[in-house]
This record gives sequence, C-alpha cells and structure tokens, in this order.
Amino acid sequence: MSHSVLVIGGGGREHAICWKLTQSPKITQIYALPGSFGIAQLGSKCQNVGADALDPKDFEAIAKWCTQKRISLVVVGPEDPLALGLGDVLQKAGIACFGPGKQGAQIEADKKWAKDFMLRHGIPTARYESFTDVNKAKKFIRNAPYRALVVKAAGLAAGKGVVVAAHEDEACAAVDEILGRLKYGEAGSTLVVEELLEGEEVSVLAFTDGKTIQAMLPAQDHKRLCDGDTGPNTGGMGAYCPCPLISKQALELVQRAVLERAIKGLGQERIAYQGVLYAGLMLTRDGPRVLEFNCRFGDPETQVILPLLDSDLYEVMQACCTGKLDKISLQWRSSLTAVGVIMASAGYPETSTKGSRILGLPEENTETQLIFHSGLAVNAQKQPVTNGGRVLIAVALDASLRLAAAQATKLAASIIFDKDGAQYRTDIAQKAFKMTSAAPLSYKDSGVDIDAGDALVQRIKPLSRGTQRPGVMGGLGGFGGLFRVKDLSYKQPVIAEAIQGVGAKIQLALQNELYDHIGYDLVAMCCNELLELGAEPVAFLDYIACGKLQVPLAAQLVKGMADACRDGRCALLGGETAEMPSLYARGQYDMAGYCVGLVEQSQVLPRFDTYQTGDLLVGLPSSGLHCAGFNELLTQLAAAGVNLKDRSPVGGDHGLSLAQVLGTPTRLYVQQLLPHLQAGEIKGVAHVTHGLLHDVERLVPDSFEVRLDFGAVPVPKIFGWLAGQLQLSAQALLERHNCGIGMLLVLPKTSQLWHTVLPAAKVLGVLQTRKENSAQVQVRNFKEQLLQLAAPFGGLASKQLPMELVEPQLPALTAANKDCFENDTGRRLTRLPAHYADPILVLGTDGVGTKLKVAQQTGRHDTVGIDLVAMCVNDILCNGAQPFSFSSYYACGKWQALSAAEVAAGVQEGATQANSTLMDVHIAALSLLYEPQVYDLAGFALGIADRAGILPRLNDIQPGDMLIGLPSSGVHSNGFSLVHKVLRRAGLTLSDSAAFSGRTLGEELLVPTKIYVKALTPLLAQADNGIKALAHITGGGLLENIPRVLRKDLAVRLDANKYPLPPIFAWLAAAGNIAPLELQRTYNCGLGLILVVSAEQVKAVMQQLRYTQRAVVVGEVIARSDPKKPQVVVKNFESSLARSLKLLTQPRRRVAVLISGTGSNLQALIDASRDSAQALHAEIALVISNKAGVLGLERATEAGIPSLVISHRDFGSREDFDAELTRHLVAARIDLVCLAGFMRVLSAPFVSHWRGRLINIHPSLLPKYPGLDVQRKALEAGEIESGCTVHFVDEGVDTGSILVQATVPILEGDDVNSLTQRIHQAEHWAYPRALAILAASGAKDVSTSN
Repeated sequence: MSHSVLVIGGGGREHAICWKLTQSPKITQIYALPGSFGIAQLGSKCQNVGADALDPKDFEAIAKWCTQKRISLVVVGPEDPLALGLGDVLQKAGIACFGPGKQGAQIEADKKWAKDFMLRHGIPTARYESFTDVNKAKKFIRNAPYRALVVKAAGLAAGKGVVVAAHEDEACAAVDEILGRLKYGEAGSTLVVEELLEGEEVSVLAFTDGKTIQAMLPAQDHKRLCDGDTGPNTGGMGAYCPCPLISKQALELVQRAVLERAIKGLGQERIAYQGVLYAGLMLTRDGPRVLEFNCRFGDPETQVILPLLDSDLYEVMQACCTGKLDKISLQWRSSLTAVGVIMASAGYPETSTKGSRILGLPEENTETQLIFHSGLAVNAQKQPVTNGGRVLIAVALDASLRLAAAQATKLAASIIFDKDGAQYRTDIAQKAFKMTSAAPLSYKDSGVDIDAGDALVQRIKPLSRGTQRPGVMGGLGGFGGLFRVKDLSYKQPVIAEAIQGVGAKIQLALQNELYDHIGYDLVAMCCNELLELGAEPVAFLDYIACGKLQVPLAAQLVKGMADACRDGRCALLGGETAEMPSLYARGQYDMAGYCVGLVEQSQVLPRFDTYQTGDLLVGLPSSGLHCAGFNELLTQLAAAGVNLKDRSPVGGDHGLSLAQVLGTPTRLYVQQLLPHLQAGEIKGVAHVTHGLLHDVERLVPDSFEVRLDFGAVPVPKIFGWLAGQLQLSAQALLERHNCGIGMLLVLPKTSQLWHTVLPAAKVLGVLQTRKENSAQVQVRNFKEQLLQLAAPFGGLASKQLPMELVEPQLPALTAANKDCFENDTGRRLTRLPAHYADPILVLGTDGVGTKLKVAQQTGRHDTVGIDLVAMCVNDILCNGAQPFSFSSYYACGKWQALSAAEVAAGVQEGATQANSTLMDVHIAALSLLYEPQVYDLAGFALGIADRAGILPRLNDIQPGDMLIGLPSSGVHSNGFSLVHKVLRRAGLTLSDSAAFSGRTLGEELLVPTKIYVKALTPLLAQADNGIKALAHITGGGLLENIPRVLRKDLAVRLDANKYPLPPIFAWLAAAGNIAPLELQRTYNCGLGLILVVSAEQVKAVMQQLRYTQRAVVVGEVIARSDPKKPQVVVKNFESSLARSLKLLTQPRRRVAVLISGTGSNLQALIDASRDSAQALHAEIALVISNKAGVLGLERATEAGIPSLVISHRDFGSREDFDAELTRHLVAARIDLVCLAGFMRVLSAPFVSHWRGRLINIHPSLLPKYPGLDVQRKALEAGEIESGCTVHFVDEGVDTGSILVQATVPILEGDDVNSLTQRIHQAEHWAYPRALAILAASGAKDVSTSN
C-alpha cells in the first residue's frame, strides 16, 4: 500500500527528513509545509506546500487538508507547532502525528517544568532554581552553594536562550538581558539558573512510542559560533555522528537512567508521547547529566544521524505512532561516520544577511557528500541566495571520522556567499580527535628512522678514518667536512669541483647485490672528472637517498666509496643520507658524489693554447661500461628477456654473471695520471662518460680534427655482446658508450709517456689542422672489429640509442664572482683568495627531503631550489666559513623541461642569496629509478674560512654564554615525511586552506628555507665578534642539532616564551597528535639558526641582528652535571604551544591601516601578516588614505588589499570625516586600526569608538619627544639613543599606553637623515611585533588593562 506524508517545516532538519523518507518504497508522495528549494529538488516524490496555500499556523486547516489528501503520517520538525498543540489537533482528527501533544512538548517548551519533571523521576541533571524576579536571580547566582552560571530562558528561544557564563558578573548580565529586558520575549519571563557542569556535551536522540524507547547513534553539536568553542551561542554550527566521547557503558546508563525513566515518568503522569525524545547530556566525572530535553529531532544533529540510519525511516515513524516500536530493530550503516558543517550568513546569530548569491553549490548530492538547505532561497534569476542565519549544512560521510571532518570542511570552503561572506567552523569533530585520538605520531611512524641513520654513521666512521690524508681536519658528525690547504705544497692553488651520479647502474647493483661496486663507481666518476682539470682530488662527500634505510646495505655502499677514496688518495669527509619513503620505494636508492681538488693555477687543464698539429690523442682502457647509458641498456635487455644473473658469455672466464660483468666498477686513473699532470706532461684530459665521440669533441678544439684508428686498439668483448644482443649499430656505441676507452689524453707529439709509463695506453690518433667542411672526428677499424665481436650474438644492426640529456648552461659569471673563472672548455674553477692566511676548505651537502613531494604534487617547483642551497650553505656558515660555490644534482623519472627550469631558477636564486657561484649542475633522467613526475635533488656547497675563524670553538664555550636565535621561515626542509603522514591522518590535501593563514597548506609548506649568509657573513668577518658557535636547526630539530656544537659537559636552556612558535608547528602538533618532545626532536620550532655568544658581546651582536633579522636572545649555556640528562632543555614549550593552538581556533583579526603617504610601515605590516612564521594572527583587510595617488595605495593594490581614498577636504569637520572612516571600517568588519603615517588628528568620538583597538607608531622613545621633528630634538639634546614607540591612541598627543619600544643608538656623526633611516628599520620590526601582541591578546582585554 502506498502512503503520503506531510512534513512540517522547511529547514535543514526537514530537508534531511524528507531526503531520508524518499528512500522508503512505501511512500509515494511527500509534502513539505512550507518546504524549501532544496526539498523540491529531491525528485518527483517531494512537493512543497506554500504558506499561501496552507497556513502553517492554522492547525485546524492543516488537519482538514491532511484528511482531504489522505495523509498517512504527519512529521513535525520544529518545536513551536508541537508546543502550541498541533499534535493534539491531528490526533483528534485521527491523523497520525510523529511528535507529542502539547503536554509532552512541555519537556522542551518549559524548562522549569522539565527540570521539575527530572527531579520528580530521578533523572540525573544539574542542580537549579527558577526565577521570575531579576534581583532574586542575581542574588542566587552570587550566593549559590555551587557555580550557578548557566542562565536559561524557560520558554522556547530557537535554541539561543542559554548563556553559559564564565563568571558571576556575566551570569548576572545574562539575567538582566533575558529576564530584565526580555530579549527572547515571553520565553524569558521565567528563568532557570543551573549549576555549571564540566565535561563534554553529547546529544542522544531516541525514537519512542510512549512505551518503548530506542536510542539513535550519539552525536555532538557545536553551539558556539567560532572555532575553539568561542563566540556567541547559536542554534548549532555543526555536528558529527557517531560521537565516540560517550562510552558503551555510559550509553547503557543513559538508556536506563535517562531515556527509560523519562518515558516511564511521562506515562506515570498520563502524558502520551510519541516521536523523538532528545536528551542533551553533559559527560561529567560523576557520569552523564541531562542538560535539557527536546521534543523533536535536533538541528543539526538530524543531518548527520539520518544518513547513517539503514532502517526505513517511515516504518520506524509509523511504529512510533502505532505503539509497535518494540517490533522494530534499528539498523545502522556500519563503519561509517558523518560530519556536518553549518554555513551561516554574515552577522549571525544577532542578525542575518539575505540575498547573497551562493556560488559553488554542488549540483546534486552524492553517496558521500550531502548539502541540506536551512535558509536558502532562489532569486528571480533562479540563482541560490542566502535567506536566513544558518543557510545550509555540508555533510560528508567516510569510514574515518577525520577524513569525514576534513571533507565536510573542504566542501564548505568550496561554497561562497558572494556579497557578505559566510561564517563556518573548521574544527567540527576535533574534540573527538583530542579525546579519542590515535596514537601520537612520531618521525619514525612516517617511515624515517633517525636511530638507523645514527647507526650508519657509527658503522662508517672507521671507513672514513681509513681514507685520511694530509689536510683533513675533524671527523664525521659536524656541520661540514674541513680540509686545510696549507698542509699541501700548492703555491697558487685553484679549487676544482666535480659532481657526478652513477645513473641507473645503481639499479643493476641493487638487484644483484653489487653494493660496494657502485660505491666505488661514484668516487671514480668524480675523481676522474677532476683529472680533466689537472686537479688532485683531496676531499669527497656523498649523498645517498632511499625509501627505507637498510644499514648493512648502505654501509656496503660507503665501503665501496672508501675503497675508491683510498685508491684515489682522496679523503671521505662525510655525506648525507636521506630516508624518503614517499619519494623512493622500499629497497630503492640513488646516489650523488662531490669531489674537491686542488691544482696550481699554471697547470689548469686543458691548455688549448699549447695544442699543436701532430699532438697525440691517447686512450687509456676502461674497465668496462663504466656508468654511461645504463637506463636504456637495462630497459632493452629486460625487454629482450635477458636474465642478468646468467653466466656471462664474455668476460666470464671465472664464472661471472652478466650483472657482474656489466657492473664492473669504473676504473680510477688518479694514481696513474696525477704525477704526470703535476709535472706538466699532459695538455688535456677527458673522462669518457657521455660516449667516445662526444668526449673526443670536448677535448679537441674546433680548429683541429682527428681520426680515431682502432686497428691496434682492442674493443672489449662486452661491447660486441651488447651490440649483437640489442641489435645496435656501431655508431650507437661510439655515440653513447666508451667502447673500451675510459680516459683520453692529449700529449705532445714527441711524448713517449703513453709508451713507457702508462700501461695499455694506445695512440688513437694524431691532431691535425681541421680542413674546411671536414668532420672533426672520424673513426676507422671500429666497425670491422665490432662485426667480429658481435657475430656470435646476432651481429650488428641499425638500432640507435636515445640521446642523453644535455647539461644546462650555467648563468654568466658576474663581478660578484671575481675569484671564479672558466677554463678552456667552460668548466668553472675558483682561485683561492690571497687574503686567507691559513685557508680551510669547508664542504657541505644536503637535500630537500620529501618537501620535494609537496612541490611535485602542487606543481610548484620554484622554491625547492632555494631550499637546496639554503640547507647546504647554512651548514657552511656553522663552520665559520664564507660560502663560495654551489653545485647541484637533479635526477628524475621523465624529463620535464618546465619543472626542471623552475627548479634551476630556484637554485640560481638561492646561490645569489648565498653570495655563491653556481659551479656545476648534473642532471639525469632515470625512468628505472623514479616515477615519471618524481625528481630528487642533492646540493653541494664549498666555503672558505681562515683557520682562526673556524667554528665551533668548543673549548671556549662556557656556562653563562648566551644563545641568540634567528627565526626560521617555517618548517624549512626537514620532517616532511611526518608532514605527509599528518596530512593523510587528517584527511587533508595540499590544496586545502591552512587554518592559520590565507594560503593553502601547499603554499605554507613550500615557503623556502631561510638563507642566513648575508645576515651573518659580515658579522663573522669582524674581529672578536664574540660568536663561539653556530647551530643550523635541521634534521633532528632543536634537541639534536644544538648538541653538535657543545662539549659533553655542557647543556643549554631555552625559553620558548622568548620567541614566537610559528602556527604551522601548532597545526602539525594538533593534526598529528605529535608530542611536544617529538616536535622539538623533529622540527626547528621557529628557530632556524642558533648563535652561541659570550655574554659580554650579546648586546653588540643583537644591535646588528635584532631589527633586520628579528633575532632574539632565547637562552643560555649551563653546566651539565649529569651525563644522562639531555643537553637541550626547552622551558615553557608546552605553554607556548598551547597559546599557538588557541590562536588556531580563533579567526584572524581584520586590520585596517590608515595612511597619508608612502606607507613604508604599511608594507612592513603587510609582509609580516603574510609571513605565517611571524605568528601575526591578523590580516590587513583595508587601507584608507586621506590623499589620492600616494605610494601607500600602490602598495595596497600590489598586495591585492582593498583600499579607499577618503579626503578630509570633503568634510566640514574632523568629526564628520572620522565618522565616515568609522562607517567604512565597520562595514569592512575591522577589528583593529593601525596608523601608519596618517597625518590627521583624530577626533575624540573616533578615538573613543576604537579605544583599545587603535594604535600608532611614533619615531621616538616616548614619553620623550612627542609630536614632530623628534630626531632633530634628540640630536640637539645630546641623547645617546633614540628609537620608536608603538602605542595606543588616546585623546592626547602621543600619550597613549605603550605596547612596544625599540631603541636605536645614536652614533658619532649621525645627522637627522642617517638616524631616521636606522629608526625606520626599528619601526619595521616594532610595528608588526606590537600588532602581533594585540591580535593574540584580544583587543578588549588589552583596552581594559589600559
């Protein structure tokens, strides 16, 4: 049998009820009175009944209409019709009503009656009294034996008639408002004052037929307007279900002691009741207590409960109306949660704005995302517009409550109210996460094991020591490797650098356990490249990246490097091991190497000017393929079905497998060639890495040609096997492989070196003057020899190999790179500057970690290059050195020219910021190692310091030394594997808005690492600067980086109250449930670099760093009496974190800046407000100038900030002008006002209106020198210091209370201009700092204290 249903109401609750009822096969028609646009969109089953057709307040007419339409069931949504007796009228007419009669509705409509009812029937609730007299109510509040701070209107007040006061004064004010002034009309003529209960609120709704009562899934509503349960009470700003805060045992208690007692009590008092009984509960320490009963579905709880109901809602409602609920067993969708976020119009709850167009509304609901309309209408153009306070609710369903919350918030964020904006909370369900959160996340949980990294360091220290040679200083574990040039006998030393990788040969090594082989390859590739420059390799660094660090495997890689370093007489100074589970698969590795060499300036190669016709081109044999072209070779061999574990038919006399033959390490030529290079017997060298023909062309100038003759040069059999197996042409091997020649030399034509002391060397050809139109390189007898070698394996064919990537062209050298020059082939080298008395080379390497994944997922690659440079050069600084040069390694899966160009531009920008020359770039496309869109970066930096300036000065550091902190710009480049884990847990994406700024999470996370070179290099160059150590806060965070510059008998004590904790760290802590110590162990927590400075020189150092770098004295060095105690103690970190967390729950303060001119302080405020690391919880929302065409307006336009020109000349009085200012400020919802060069005296009414929210900056140390021309006055008075003051504005001239002052010393020779310029720097520090204090403290609180 088919049925028709009438639903009374038209809000979000009724939309959800109608939506659920449409799913019942027993219903053919659903009417809604008055209904809504959303209900009408539910399909043919749903039809609105307009108020013009049927008056919702005429109950008799409704009953008559229901009879005519043969309505089977009336479902009453709101409480008002029930309280007024609609249920009684319908029951009298014989029409089933889902909802109680007037007597039953008292349980909500009359709070005094409800409280008395609970008392009569032993239902646990808060203690209370009721009043009709204001004075008696207030007297009770002040004298009650309990905290009587909950004030309620006894009648119906649309869910708003409750005030939960913080103190007695606020409770008394609520009495005056509700009872005294009858804010809610007759609903407040009787007042209930309750005991303030503490705990979490939970809503338990239940279906009942008056005898049986069955609870629905528990939900939690969010009454307050703003995040963090701040702001005024509302009808509800969101809800989630099920609520895990109430235990199974507590639910059973609620069933017995609340729901069943209530239904039994109603029966005992002969009150018929069917429909929904809603119990609003407080989960106290003493168990659940009832705050209130409602007689209907809750709003917004209904919108998150009904999507989880699997039972037929119509059947359940019918059972309630027919007394058969005991025959129904409620069924719920298992393993599913629902979260709903209410979107309210501007002004709610006090007022509501109507008519704003709603943009981005989804066209239809889906199984996982629902929109229910509360106050939504359509305009004449059929566009959805706002039509009430609460406009709609965005609901998301997911198995994970976190994901559902994130998706609901994201859905709300995608919907725009175009005219006045929307209000919605971003923390719905957060309480559930805090109280029932998953286990705290740690860095190890993200797949990164710091302990494994430490274990690797301990295993490779002996390997490093085995490579020591004259010049090496220190050992592993510092911020860089050190090498003393004076220990060698160079007279005019030139520094040479080489950076290399091993390509996809590492894949062959990993699959066939040739770990030490590939480590040897890496060093050989770098050292051989230095020989091209005539240089002696002296120091080597490695970069190893992997998905999961396997210590024994990595140790084997390093063993191979150490073996090669010993053979190359080169010291293994250190390296970087990066564990990146989101970039590399488990078991996947890549490596890059960096080698530094020295050469006399007169012996730099090649020397093209000495080349002559008849000079010899000599080849030294390779050991095999070396490292070229493996990506393509392995791909083709796999496609051909070749098993590399099979015994090799060539080079396999000892039973070697194909993999072992192909993986033979690169030959190292240092011992063979270095003596002859240093003797000047060789004119040019080329390491054959890009293909024989290509490298011959590199070595031979365009004015010469050469014919390579393989008649007497044997080609290794492995090349014949490759040619036959892969059907390659001879030309393909010549272009892409070494063909048995590992190193090329140009020797004088009379030289016998190749014949007498270079075993197996062969003359390949003789240099000749190049003829016009002739090929520079010709080859004889290679194809013929290869034909014989390839014949047993299929012979030669015509297949070519793809071209390798061309190394990018470096930017031209400038005057800033005066010590850098290029050799005859364009390779860059550095002359060791003569002013160093005892020069120490400092080498550093690092990567960017899985921050790269953020760049790759967002498609923004322009900042990670800056990160790469920063991570390296900041380490160089920590050794007291000046960074000189930088080289980078870029490896990817598929070459993406655009993204690679963005990365390269970032690297160049970083090098510029670091005063460094970009020396070399190595690129590789390795599809066997990386996914197509993935790339990795490694950086290598070189710095130079005098030995006397090397840091840290461990023996000089003493208790009492002070710590100066330089702020970070955010997360920098460490701990991103944990960031990705947090994002996954929180169900967020990088395109989601950051809760703490106006940017996306991706934008916030990609803020580049701060480079401290320009800030600290001048300071380090000063004699007796007082700096004893620098610590770059990178991987290992605060707790593990500062100890790197301390003796074991020392510790440091930091005070987190001394510096701001950037909100991104509070967000990480909250979203990932990261413990404070784990946060400190993983991240910089706002301090990018720490200086250890003698107490006597702190003031001098701070004078140079405070205003330009926002430096802060953050702690001190202390004695460490117990070696078991930590070396870093951070006081007040938890309280600092709590403050930052609190700010996350509050909207950013909207600030207006009033200007008259250039607005330099305006720019400082804009920059600070957009730098989340400064923790300025405010946004510049409006700029107003009283003059047109000024520079400050251009600054606002460039920043995208709305601006106005309001000329004072257009008004008859100051008061009228100021009133116009206030009108615009109020319209823009401005919280705080800053004066920045606003050249108008403000009127008393304006100052009074904005008191406590209006600040100004004055260029003197008030109370000295108020008014104008203050610097001249200070100079004439012989002052030794001046400065600036940020103060509240009152009716006097610069007499308001002081917020922040910044002192500036007056120097000998200062005039007004020079002093003013330095004070401007102080202003740009002080004004944002003052605004941050004001925005964080709350303007009302601050104004009260003044």
